[in-house]
Amino acid sequence: MSPKLRRAIQAINRASSRCGYLAAAVALGGLSTAPAFAQTNEAAELEEVVVTGIRRSLQDSMDIKRFSSAVVDAVSAEDVGKFPDKNVAESLARIPGVTISRTFGEGQGVTIRGLGAGRNLTLVNGQAVGTSQWFILADATRNFNYELLASEMLAGVEVYKSAQADIDEGGLGGTVNLKTRRPLDMEAGEGSISVEAQYGDLSEETDPSFSGLYSWKNEDETFGASIVVSRQERTVRREATEMFVPAYFTQFDRDWNAATNPDTPFNPPAGASEQGLLPWGIGSALFTQERERTGVDLNLQWKPSDNLSLGLHYLNSELKADNVNSNFIGIPFRGIFAANNPSEGVVQNGIVTELHVDGGDPAAWANHIAYDTIYRPGSKMDTEVVDLDLEFSGDNFTIEGRLGTTSGEGTNNDFFTEFFASSQDPRANFDFYNPGGQAPRLDYSRSPWLASPTTEMSLTGVFDQQNIAEDSEDYAQIDVSFDVAFGAVNEIKVGGKIRDRSFEQTRYRDEMQNAVVGTESLGYAGDLSNGTITVAHDETSMGSLTVFNPDLNGMRTAFFNLPVCDSSGELCRTGRTITNESSYGIDEDITALYAMAKFEGENLRGNVGVRYVKTDTDSRGWDFNNNRPITESGSYDNVLPSVNIVYDLSENVVMRFAAGKSIARPAPFALSYAVNLTPETSSGTAGNPNLKPEESNQYELGIEWYLGNASMLSATYFKKDIQNFVYSLTKRAVINGQEINRLSTFDNGGQAEIEGVELTAQYAFDNGFGFSASYTYSDVGDGVVQDVEDGALVSRNIPFPDASKDVLSGTVYYEQEAFSARLNYSYRSEFFKAIQESGKLFGDEQSQWDAQLNYFVTDNFTLRAEFLNITDETIDDFYSSAGGHNVKATQLYNGRRFILGANYKF
Repeated sequence: MSPKLRRAIQAINRASSRCGYLAAAVALGGLSTAPAFAQTNEAAELEEVVVTGIRRSLQDSMDIKRFSSAVVDAVSAEDVGKFPDKNVAESLARIPGVTISRTFGEGQGVTIRGLGAGRNLTLVNGQAVGTSQWFILADATRNFNYELLASEMLAGVEVYKSAQADIDEGGLGGTVNLKTRRPLDMEAGEGSISVEAQYGDLSEETDPSFSGLYSWKNEDETFGASIVVSRQERTVRREATEMFVPAYFTQFDRDWNAATNPDTPFNPPAGASEQGLLPWGIGSALFTQERERTGVDLNLQWKPSDNLSLGLHYLNSELKADNVNSNFIGIPFRGIFAANNPSEGVVQNGIVTELHVDGGDPAAWANHIAYDTIYRPGSKMDTEVVDLDLEFSGDNFTIEGRLGTTSGEGTNNDFFTEFFASSQDPRANFDFYNPGGQAPRLDYSRSPWLASPTTEMSLTGVFDQQNIAEDSEDYAQIDVSFDVAFGAVNEIKVGGKIRDRSFEQTRYRDEMQNAVVGTESLGYAGDLSNGTITVAHDETSMGSLTVFNPDLNGMRTAFFNLPVCDSSGELCRTGRTITNESSYGIDEDITALYAMAKFEGENLRGNVGVRYVKTDTDSRGWDFNNNRPITESGSYDNVLPSVNIVYDLSENVVMRFAAGKSIARPAPFALSYAVNLTPETSSGTAGNPNLKPEESNQYELGIEWYLGNASMLSATYFKKDIQNFVYSLTKRAVINGQEINRLSTFDNGGQAEIEGVELTAQYAFDNGFGFSASYTYSDVGDGVVQDVEDGALVSRNIPFPDASKDVLSGTVYYEQEAFSARLNYSYRSEFFKAIQESGKLFGDEQSQWDAQLNYFVTDNFTLRAEFLNITDETIDDFYSSAGGHNVKATQLYNGRRFILGANYKF
């Protein structure tokens, strides 16, 4: 395809936003290279047609892909204020090779070609976004939380899968660029208003949302302003059967038990002559949350002359996230350490399939029933962006400058309470069943007191903590482009950027001490209960369970009435103090320089460049072994070459080749001198300040066939050779004198390889029907890691985390003058998560069906319905043991959601 024809096609598609594809086709009337558009007289007589909706969105996305020099996929808004999905991540899930995480039923993070959210980079208008978390158990990462962003703020999203020298480094899998609307690109007085109601069938609540967009510019089109405001409420309910890491009871457990409790015999299940895989604990978990998200996006543009423009972008989004998490936990693994626990059990094919745990032995010490409830009022997160841009065009050059700041802050409140039943109490009984390892559940029918206890459980664990985390970045950037004529090279672009990024976490804690399990402590459940809680578990294996609802006010009063601890050894609380071992800071000074040449010939175009990046780091934390502050400084630099080549085999067939090198910096918490401990479940996470950045050499080769309006076929081969990949491992450790059975930490592996193919097809039929589909196959090789065992260096293989072999997405739609409908499907196969104590944790395969309906009452007024998770899927994990046994692990059930709304465009 000639440059002249390509520019003409681009002009048509830009013009289509105002006058439609048919009217815009007149622009090609005089081009001898486009004979198909020669009949200009007939086209000129046609009525003006404005094309919007699904087909327009697909066409815009296809044009971005077609005319980009890099490997890019995109999602475009169907119209002003009408992004394809309420959640931006849900739309990204339909891009080839992209999957998303839906831990609480709504898209949060994006995985690209098997590389998880922390290995990808999300930008807003090409710049960083400070982000944080509302959930105290979510360690700080670099990935953007898509829950924060209202989709109405966006004009489109681009996903860069190949490296390009003028794009910020940090995306090993890819770079997501969220693009907001610019007022001088819109009509004066243009805008939209949307109102919606969302119903969750699990929460049985209906919640409202509102968004509004308005854009204005003066008659001379030299100054413009646009604003988007949004407000969304959502009631979240999630039910879960939660399995804590399984393990075998082996000779190690016998020896450990004998050493710590020499008077208490170790009893495996009766008749168990072989090892048995048994979970540490199984919980009946209920998570409820009241969300309120408020967002403002403001864009100002001033263009005092044809060659000078200035812009200001301001974004603020806040998510209030009050939540409560309760978990009634049976701990069958502890039963094996007590004299009459378990009374009997069954082991089949190396898996404990049945176990009956009884209380009542005076010698028993390992309490095996716990009830944790965590109250998190006032938890929230917010993001703010202030970005100034300037562009000046001279005769043969262009200068662009950016100056900005961004911050994200999360405030996590955490009032933790834990009731325990004493193992010496004969009323503390349950039965464990796990047929075939695929349906773990606990039966408490032999403990009928659960809904109305008296002295069966005592409140023996309480703490009140607050975690404040902040992610901020100040940046300055300059880019200079020169028009040149060096053969095929027509532009040279150079630039530099400095970034000052900081991650801070401070944790405060007030904790009860000197409690004795089995005694009254702060009180018995009979005095601290307020009604009941029922978790139905209709879609998980646990089975319905009704337990007492702890009295929050009574527990808070009892806790804060405790005296501050002294040396008396009586029941007390520590008072609010900084938890030094969980508080840390990471400072990064990043300097980047790049040079890139763009070239274009008759059938060839692309770019070649190199980016140099130097990163200086300071990691501040607490040396909890020596009880003192500690700081470690480091520095590393990277040279990142890249090349993108596009060759037009014909007017409609494009071939691409790309190669480059990318890096991904480790997550802030992973780099820290910090531990986040949950002693009540004997678990925690710990950082490693010696981690290196991950590196990847990557290659692409693809071919694309453009068949016509919103129709195309493409195939792309890709390969990534990854060095220093970061993986998670779980081990036992002693932290501050506490035995932690499951401490997750991080380390660098050696190398890993991902190789795969992406296939895409989309077609728009003349009768209003159409479809789009993509399939990605990734052959993910195991990563090679090295450990020292018995003084020798030993190599072993582990699966690469977050990578699914098969990723599939598809959409079928029907669109006509008064009505449109769309059905979406997404699927990903199983994927590795982490190494655990005696095996590996995997995420099970996931799929989801969604549907959307639109009724166009008038050209400007639309009624809309959306159905999410139609088939009521759960999100499951499974555990693969070192002995070759697979057992089902945690199961999360979020339910279905239904949205009804209306949009008015003016």
